[in-house]
Amino acid sequence: MFIGVTGYNHESSAALVDRNGVLIDFCREESLSRIKGDKSFPKRAINKILDSNNLEIKNVERVAFYERPLSAFLHIVKEASLHMPRSLDLLTHQFRNFNRSSVSCYLDFSKFFKGLETKLIYSDHHLSHTLNALAYSNSKKDICSVVVDGFGDRSTASISQIVDPTEINELWECPYPVSLGLFYSSITDYLGFAINEGEYKVMGLASFGNSNSKSAKLVRGLMDWDSTSNKMISDMSFFDYHLSTSNSFSSKLEDLLGPARNPFVQLNPQSSDFQRCADIARGAQDLTTYLIEKIFTHAHKISGSRRFLFSGGVSMNSASIDSLAQLPFIDEIIIPPSPGDAGCAIGAAYYCYIKSIPQSNLNISKPSLFPSIKEKRNYEFFTEKIISNEFNILERNADDAFFKAAELISAGEIIGTVLSSSETGPRALGNRSLICDGKNKDAVENLNTVIKDRSPFRPTAPAMRYEIAKKYYILRPEIIDCYKSMSATCKCLKDNVSLKFPTTHVDGTARIQIVENNSSLDKLFCKLEPLGIEILANSSLNVSGDPTCFDLVDGLMVCSRTKLRYLLTDLGLLKRKT
Repeated sequence: MFIGVTGYNHESSAALVDRNGVLIDFCREESLSRIKGDKSFPKRAINKILDSNNLEIKNVERVAFYERPLSAFLHIVKEASLHMPRSLDLLTHQFRNFNRSSVSCYLDFSKFFKGLETKLIYSDHHLSHTLNALAYSNSKKDICSVVVDGFGDRSTASISQIVDPTEINELWECPYPVSLGLFYSSITDYLGFAINEGEYKVMGLASFGNSNSKSAKLVRGLMDWDSTSNKMISDMSFFDYHLSTSNSFSSKLEDLLGPARNPFVQLNPQSSDFQRCADIARGAQDLTTYLIEKIFTHAHKISGSRRFLFSGGVSMNSASIDSLAQLPFIDEIIIPPSPGDAGCAIGAAYYCYIKSIPQSNLNISKPSLFPSIKEKRNYEFFTEKIISNEFNILERNADDAFFKAAELISAGEIIGTVLSSSETGPRALGNRSLICDGKNKDAVENLNTVIKDRSPFRPTAPAMRYEIAKKYYILRPEIIDCYKSMSATCKCLKDNVSLKFPTTHVDGTARIQIVENNSSLDKLFCKLEPLGIEILANSSLNVSGDPTCFDLVDGLMVCSRTKLRYLLTDLGLLKRKT
């Protein structure tokens, strides 16, 4: 057994791969700590993986950390030292927190999992991203990997040629501090949203913006592609993320764009500053799409490949993927369901596997979107009192529960789901979801703004079967797998009724989910379609600002904290008592 681990910088997680090359478990630390974006050493996630799979330390052959900690530490210090005295606070912070950074990974393993530290190896950050994406590709050789993120070890973007899983050659990199990921996070911060959590809000806001506006054009000029050196370039005087622990952008950015938005004032389409913010978001989105396309064009030029893996935090920018797929040299793009740092645990686990298994026996199996085995917790024991006091069980039989849930959805109700294993990625795909009729405007609005308390400019994803999707949307065969994990938006067909669906963005796009055969939503559609429901609005089962629900206990808590009344579970269909 091989374990991969991420932590300290962004989302902490752990993954487990067996000797057959199968991903059999994956867990984010936030799922168990209930701290959104938990970046601490993932002791709960590792414990969960060991306990759920009946493993002891002796059963683990190797464990890999997803990056090389000292390299990452030194690169940040080296860059900051060039800008003294402005960067003094950052340098002081780095050295004071040296023992609490990822450099202490070895010590934390020895403290919490005695013996695992002797089996610890380190993977390159971007290699972990690449191996995570490679696992989800049907082909494991002769493919090009593009990684674009905030920062990893030494670079912020890279291009690698994959000959096979044992021979991955880096062809190009973008050195820190120029970073498309950190640029987008800085704009996220400027617009009053939390870094590493609010970037998807910027994507939603961008659909309301005007690319031809003054603000959008100003943002568009903050970075560019130098065709002579084939590098991203940026005027770093507008940014402070490489100099400060507290500021991601400088006062010069406010001089250019106006004052940063107050994060404590709600932003909605009626706000006086809404259009300016939307235009800035539009500029950031346009620039991101432009630079990603430039990177992929260069990747094709130097690798000759027409098939690509795309990972790193920037690959979660689903609004850019449709344009990317239209580049004339692209035949296929694979994006893993968890392409950010949390998913690097999967790549790190496969790094262990590749280092330990003879090349002739390597067989990396394409993982499920729901890899974890079912929890061993006795749900009836843990939840019996809560359910008996707070809920009625409408149906215990699974088939009857799904049929009753379909009837309720047809009647305009919203259903929460806690079914089987949780999703790998950050996007709920039906097992930990809030769902309703995707064409029912009132139900979708209620789901979005009443139950989840989300900003009204953030649309909900439509989920459907492939045959239904073809009726309403322009689907790109190059990114067909991306639709299964909500990794790409698509355009509505011209003059199509889908333009008026409540799940459609104001710019005529939607981040669709094509449900997989035999998944929870696929089974539900078997009951829904005879009732005339062919599209579901799908959002994660959580209260805004909280991690997505991990298990039934979390699902029951969401019901207790919101106006959600129905929960479809492995124990049956539950209804909260009024």
